[in-house]
Amino acid sequence: MSTRKVYLTKVTLALITSLIISLLVMSTSHAFANSTIQDEPFLVKEFEIDAPGELQVRTSGGHITVEGTNTDTVRVEMFVRQDGQNLTSADYNLDQWEIDVTQSGNAIQAIAKHKNNNIWSSWNNDKVSISFVVYTPREFSTNLKTSGGHINAKGLEGDQNISTSGGHLNLTNLKGTIKAKTSGGHIDLSELEGNLNIKTSGGHINAKAVAGTLYANTSGGHITLKDTNGSVKAATSGGSITAVLKSIDQFAELKTSGGDVDITIPENISANLKLKGTFVQGSFNNFSGEMEDN
Repeated sequence: MSTRKVYLTKVTLALITSLIISLLVMSTSHAFANSTIQDEPFLVKEFEIDAPGELQVRTSGGHITVEGTNTDTVRVEMFVRQDGQNLTSADYNLDQWEIDVTQSGNAIQAIAKHKNNNIWSSWNNDKVSISFVVYTPREFSTNLKTSGGHINAKGLEGDQNISTSGGHLNLTNLKGTIKAKTSGGHIDLSELEGNLNIKTSGGHINAKAVAGTLYANTSGGHITLKDTNGSVKAATSGGSITAVLKSIDQFAELKTSGGDVDITIPENISANLKLKGTFVQGSFNNFSGEMEDN
């Protein structure tokens, strides 16, 4: 066999191997996603409440999901998982955990804390994580925090304070004052309205159909804004920014230390533009006013 044929054979085998591995990973991920959806909760509690209300959720290593509904009931579901498998009370006892799922007036709290107070050490040793899924009335404010999992929040009106040390944030259909932070994950925003302060230390930020005032900051990822209305201030230390602004209220300030900025603004608006970069190019239709290079 010639050298060229040997080379082509090796390349083909490498591609086939890579494809098989990719399919196995996708299959495993899909199976895990389905098993998560079908999991039975370790613990379920329901509370009657007069909205508006407040919710506090704290957990070590697990995920948090909160969804607003058209009811006056708060339903808290707690899931205990180990190595990707759902556990029941027959499989695992919570002697090493402090669990507090209680109501005080219009306030609900769901807290899972390991007793040795060394969150990451305990989670890595026994590989057990506790996640919460909470259904609340729509008029609810939240304070959500996890040490390593993802956080999903949907269909809420009020003040939302959301934080994770390493997971992703997915925020949908929220209205009010929103503060969201992750130390390393991505942030996806959709159909948000209000005063929004969004920050990630290393992930991307994607926002669609956001209205109000948006402050978005990432230390290393890209920022993508689509169909935003209002004022926006977005900054990244190393990624690019793509912004399609449907309307501009008081300001639109976009800044990157290392990538490109691509901005589209509405036609027939009055705006002062200040553009600075290594290379600046603009396409302005029906422009009237003064323009100066450099």
